[in-house]
Amino acid sequence: MDRLNRQELEELGKLAAAEARKSAQKANTFFSYSENGKVIREYPDGRKTEVTYDERGQFKEIPTP
Repeated sequence: MDRLNRQELEELGKLAAAEARKSAQKANTFFSYSENGKVIREYPDGRKTEVTYDERGQFKEIPTP
């Protein structure tokens, strides 16, 4: 098997992300991804939240516009 070049690897990553998003929607659950250094959860209803942790390490979700 030949090694993938950068463009091929990026394309495969995009395809994998699209499939993961479709699978999450089909399972009626959220899909997580990174955007501008932040972890975003996108829910089946279109709602998006930023995933963070407070100073005590407690999980928080902050609604995003």
